[in-house]
Amino acid sequence: MNRFSAFFTLTLLLISSPLFAQRDLQNIPDPDPELERKELQVHEDFEVSLFASDPRLAKPIQMNFDTRGRLWIASSETYPHIVPGAEANDKIWVLEDTDGDGQVDKSTIFAEGLLIPTGVAPTADGNGAYVANSTDLLYFEDTDGDGHADKREIVLTGFGTEDTHHILHTFRWGPDGCLYMNQSIYIHSHLETPYGVKRLNGSGIWRFRPETMELEVVARGMVNPWGNDFNYWGAQFATDGAGSEGIQYIFDGAAYLSAVGVPRLLTGMNPGSPKYCGMEIIGGSQLPEEWQGSIITNDFRGHRVCRFELNDFKSGYSSQEKAELIKSQHVAFRPIDVQMGPDGAIYIADWYNPIIQHGEVDFRDERRDHTHGRIWRVSYKNKPLLERPNLVDLSDEELISQLASREPWVRVQSKRLIQHRGGSLKPVLEEWLSRQDPNGEQFEHHLLEALWTYQAWREPNAELLNRVLSSKEPHARAASVLVLKYWMDAIPNAADLLADAAEDEHPRVRLEAIRGLARIPKPESMLAALKVLDQPMDEFLDYALWVTARDLQSSWLPAVQQGDPRFLQETDKLLFLFNAMGGDAGIQSLITLVQQNKIPDDQLPAVYRLFVQQPNSVALGLVYQAVLNKDNNTGDRARWLNELATVAASRSVAPSGDLAQVASLANATEAELRLAAIRAIGAWKLAGQEKVLFDKLKQKNLSVTEQSALLEAIARIGSPSGLEQIREFAVNSQNPKLQSAAVIALLRQNDPAAAALSAELLSKLKNTEPVVDVIQPIIANEELAKVFVSELAARELPRDVAVLSLRQIQQSGRQLPELTKAITDSAHIQTGPRKLSAEEMSAMLELVRNEGDPANGEEIYRRKELACQSCHAIAGAGGRVGPDILSLGASAQPDYLVNSLLDPNDKVKENYHTTVVFTDDGKIYSGIKLRETDSDIILRNAEDEEIAIPLDTVDEETQGKSMMPTGLTDTLTEKEFVDLVAFLSALGRTNEFSISKSLTARSWEYLIPTDEAIHQMLRTRISAVATPDPVFQWAPMYSTVNGELPLEQVPGARIRQPPESPGYGFVRAQLIVEQATSAELKLGSTAHLEAWLDDRPLTMSDSIPVELEPGTHYLTIKIDLGPRQEPLDAELILPADQPNAAKWYIGK
Repeated sequence: MNRFSAFFTLTLLLISSPLFAQRDLQNIPDPDPELERKELQVHEDFEVSLFASDPRLAKPIQMNFDTRGRLWIASSETYPHIVPGAEANDKIWVLEDTDGDGQVDKSTIFAEGLLIPTGVAPTADGNGAYVANSTDLLYFEDTDGDGHADKREIVLTGFGTEDTHHILHTFRWGPDGCLYMNQSIYIHSHLETPYGVKRLNGSGIWRFRPETMELEVVARGMVNPWGNDFNYWGAQFATDGAGSEGIQYIFDGAAYLSAVGVPRLLTGMNPGSPKYCGMEIIGGSQLPEEWQGSIITNDFRGHRVCRFELNDFKSGYSSQEKAELIKSQHVAFRPIDVQMGPDGAIYIADWYNPIIQHGEVDFRDERRDHTHGRIWRVSYKNKPLLERPNLVDLSDEELISQLASREPWVRVQSKRLIQHRGGSLKPVLEEWLSRQDPNGEQFEHHLLEALWTYQAWREPNAELLNRVLSSKEPHARAASVLVLKYWMDAIPNAADLLADAAEDEHPRVRLEAIRGLARIPKPESMLAALKVLDQPMDEFLDYALWVTARDLQSSWLPAVQQGDPRFLQETDKLLFLFNAMGGDAGIQSLITLVQQNKIPDDQLPAVYRLFVQQPNSVALGLVYQAVLNKDNNTGDRARWLNELATVAASRSVAPSGDLAQVASLANATEAELRLAAIRAIGAWKLAGQEKVLFDKLKQKNLSVTEQSALLEAIARIGSPSGLEQIREFAVNSQNPKLQSAAVIALLRQNDPAAAALSAELLSKLKNTEPVVDVIQPIIANEELAKVFVSELAARELPRDVAVLSLRQIQQSGRQLPELTKAITDSAHIQTGPRKLSAEEMSAMLELVRNEGDPANGEEIYRRKELACQSCHAIAGAGGRVGPDILSLGASAQPDYLVNSLLDPNDKVKENYHTTVVFTDDGKIYSGIKLRETDSDIILRNAEDEEIAIPLDTVDEETQGKSMMPTGLTDTLTEKEFVDLVAFLSALGRTNEFSISKSLTARSWEYLIPTDEAIHQMLRTRISAVATPDPVFQWAPMYSTVNGELPLEQVPGARIRQPPESPGYGFVRAQLIVEQATSAELKLGSTAHLEAWLDDRPLTMSDSIPVELEPGTHYLTIKIDLGPRQEPLDAELILPADQPNAAKWYIGK
């Protein structure tokens, strides 16, 4: 009887209620909306009321107001999947509050017979709507005025339908009069338009103009982007319902997490955030001043409606989370969309469901709710709601004047009506504009609204465009450059205007300008765009220029190849182009420049970095020449040589030149250069230098590292005599590390004798360090596996060796029953997934509810041997191999958590299946696939490292299983397992286990107290630990959910202290400063602490003033571990007018 079985037998004897035979259904709440409302904790300045609920609607997915103030709802009772044979009958609802009392009193089904509609955008006249319906974009119209659609057209077809919560969704009319639409990661769309086939594989945002059928991709990526809106000046933002990077700043051509085929990605503005759904940028006279321009979005997993404050930041924006608008512990409160209404209130679509998603929970899970739904109205208590305007009946003059309204809803809907009424309103618009005061506070915005109106009419206005391009307001200038990008065919001097804008004093104008220049395929466009390098750069600008360089490559590269002097005058700009360039098409031009000595010496290292990325022997030969040049820095030479060896090993391309000269470096004084030379001899398979390697191997006092490198190099050369000598070495060596190195070197050459040696080696291992390198070649090669299984029959493996070996088999995705059985039998272990019966599950869940201790569960989660933090992050702090579990407790039912721990492969989180790559040299790479470029597959492996695998070396690519190994919790007691589940269930659901919004350090490193580190501090000073001296080695550790850093896991270093003392512990956190600022640092209790910011000592106090300069800094803290018992925390307080000047690094 196993550990859990005995436990459940006892527990079940104590439980007789039939309730426990069900699946945790007792968490399903009463669906009464009033009961739910009472559980909504609303911001103290706001109040919430019910606007609409079932039966006037059901399961709202997306919503938009129309120009009449009616709320249109796309709803689906079918989601997540239609029952086979059932009739599709999802609906579009139109909700009206006809008497203005704040509640819907009229509900109309506008369209039905739909299959999971996920987007709705009503037309300006209120008689029609565009609807996302599975693979189609549909248009519905009510032609007879009865409120029901009697006309249905397919506008576009060919949107992917691979996943029902990734299909076309999130409709939003833009300020330009176009319809913006999102799709998500697993969707592949191929659409025929009058302008050709348009494609988007994976996530992204579409821009569609219905009048002309023009369709284009604005941005790519984000995992599940269920949010999209524009701010007051037309800047675009999005949220991600499956990524963990918070708010995304969107601009043309940008690519974000999960974008397909893009080698470089932008990150979001709030890494470590939960997943967010829906977005509205709010404003207007009904709201307080500090809320103007804020983003409202929904943490649907955590039952929260969140607020982010947007601020200008360099060429983009920054966002900072503030106090929630709503939070709740009601398990069915699922806010998924948000809109501002005509009365100035904020409307929240509540999908109302205790179960979300379908990737991890069964389609037919009985706890899914298919009938309920609510719309909540949230209003500011200290001001009256606005009187609902009647825009439809306004005269042309009255309607045009609404462009100056302070109310966002009024401006947006008025512009929709103005677009609908058409260009005949031009005289009215011009007359209104002429009456505006040029010195008025909002004059620049009035000009921009007029410009957007002409854009919506599709009538370019050069005069007005030039006025806005020369505006004193940089936001207006940036927006007008974006308009110019779409009017270039009608503006004769468009290229000159964009070139001028590329030198604007404001970085956002420059960003929009270089993206506009990307649409003019001429060398001059690239030259104009490169001028942005003459002014300060930032992340967004650098990315925009990189994309532009790639977009215009076919224009500028021929000019460079033909020796156009305009490109050759400034080497730094030329190198930027080559760094951005995809493929090796222009590498010959750069080779020529180097050969002609036209690249300054200080720029050559950057050139060499480019060369080692290209499989070109001549380019690599130039790097090799630099390696042989003794005038170059030794560290650079060693790094270049290692990179050349890596290129040869991974791409089978060696440098041109006399490669035998590298043998002289194998005896270099500097160890790093010797090791690199040894690697290169093996990678280049220099058989003539084999004797050099054997002679070195016979030398005394060689380090284990150097001997291992020699064995690997000899094996790579692969001569019969060399392999035989390594076999002898593997048998006779008395050093376990060298014996392992010899066996691994042979295995990588697919030597059958090494498989036999491997069984003997693994059976005698005292540590598990070489296990992965030994077992991977055996998994990849059937012949090696057969020999290994045969030899293992008479041996016993240590348990940890067997567990690690089985984990590698699982992650490989290969079915290897004989190898699996041989390993499990040899270690006498039982492993594999666990399945609980319904009775056992009920017993477990009862214990989690009544006896689970989440605080103790957090301690278990943090145990190093479980390695949870190696793969999972909480609010960004931790590994990135598995999903961030910040709000896991609010989104996952307890039974799902139990199943995931006992059987990780039962329900794998979307986008977290492993990809297994087998290369033609017998290696296996397993990890989460981040992206695939024209040349490489990029994986994130179990060690949280990014690995690029050249496509031309891939022999096989398969989908594996979860990176989380089975049997991970086998070593836990029943009580520990219960507490762990209780902790995971509490994450993001209770205040105690939710992340604070303060700027608290969460990712730390502790000093590994090596003899070398202690000696250095004894020889010099303790404060040397705060310097970048490489003798100090650091390892990651993380704060608890509440931001504290427990000291139990901080190792001590005794420095002139008695043997019984635990010594001093040292930890550090990285601080990233974007703007110079004066800040305060709070460390809680400072007792028994010393601290340095970089190498500057800090004076301990309750609030420590710090002056921060742009760049990366380290806060290093010394802790006297004897008297200090309480945990550590570090909070940074920034000035109110610089909320984004600095941030702590979060990650692994």
